[in-house]
Amino acid sequence: MIKLRKIGGEGAMDAGRSSGFSRHQTGLRAHVMVLPWFILAISSAQAHGDEQAGQSLLTQWPINPELLIVLLLSLVFFVRGTRHLQAKGVVTTRGQYWAFYAGLTAIFLALQTPLDLVAEHVFYVHQLQHLLLRGVAPLLLMLAVPAGPLIAGMPGVLRRSVLVPVMTHGGVRSAFRFLARPVVCTLLYIGSLYAWQFPAYHDAALLSAPLHYLMHMTMLLSGMLFFGCVFDPRPSPWGIPFSSRLIMLGSSIFANIPVGALTTLKTTVLYVAYDRLGRWWGMEPLVDELLGGLILWIPASMMGLLAVLFLVRLWGKAESKLDLRRQQGFASPIKGRNSASAAASDQARRRMAWSLAVLPVLMFAAVILLAVWMSQRTAPSLLHPVLTVPTSATGLSVTKLR
Repeated sequence: MIKLRKIGGEGAMDAGRSSGFSRHQTGLRAHVMVLPWFILAISSAQAHGDEQAGQSLLTQWPINPELLIVLLLSLVFFVRGTRHLQAKGVVTTRGQYWAFYAGLTAIFLALQTPLDLVAEHVFYVHQLQHLLLRGVAPLLLMLAVPAGPLIAGMPGVLRRSVLVPVMTHGGVRSAFRFLARPVVCTLLYIGSLYAWQFPAYHDAALLSAPLHYLMHMTMLLSGMLFFGCVFDPRPSPWGIPFSSRLIMLGSSIFANIPVGALTTLKTTVLYVAYDRLGRWWGMEPLVDELLGGLILWIPASMMGLLAVLFLVRLWGKAESKLDLRRQQGFASPIKGRNSASAAASDQARRRMAWSLAVLPVLMFAAVILLAVWMSQRTAPSLLHPVLTVPTSATGLSVTKLR
């Protein structure tokens, strides 16, 4: 039997907060009871493949029963596990609840709604789907720190017969330790983006269902591994040092710039599979890819900055807990840690937070400059009216720009 140990808990709840969580979980259990009937109702609308753009997308739900079962079981295990942990005095905050729910919702929106159908015909919608899978969903799920509740919520038979043998296997533990290294998980996260944005691989995945599934799963799993390491609640030496986590996030943010800029600023069509499948809504290929490049460039980078702010907050909480332990007479696991270093660390975090607040402004300024530059490039063909001037010699007309 696995014994769950509280790591960095917030302390015991007062009676009012406890009753609030109880009411919250009671209401949630009622919603969980309704979910199977909701799934049964919408599964009759399953369709995928040769739908026409003019059809109502509200009836085109590409339901995957296996994925729905995984999402539903994850929800049930999480709710059940938080109830068990609460009985032992381990608090799950409202933020963790809603982060987990929102993460599951992001996966559902990306893969089980009409968004998945449109993504096969419109490049920039496909990039929105990828942003949900490799960015939004993993970030939210790992912010919830779901490992403890999920393990606690599993049936005992499943824990003993499957989870314990797998997680205690020497090969599995060694592989996970290797994959959880900062350099390795960061390269996997960035590599999953660059590999699948390579035109030949991207087009091949779009035209092959197994490759398309592999694309989505590698993006989702690499994102969960990456953000799981970034938002690990354990401080150093048990977890990755927070300074290294900041470098990981910074690398992922700056990695979006080259691929986003290349996709936005190039002058030839890179992804021809969308034309073979039929590009919906009358989108011009270059315009479609320009919008997709901007999504790769700007929203993905802004999401990375949001992750940095969450990490700074987590860092501050970890430092406060270490200081509290030191004041209570416990030895600090970090050598040389004292009050002076704690104060200096707090000041450094504040300076970093203010510096990070400036970055979104600079990024918006870069977008504006890019828009101005692109408008200047296209000004002769877009902003000037076309005049037709007849010639006196032949009677033919000649078009010229004013």
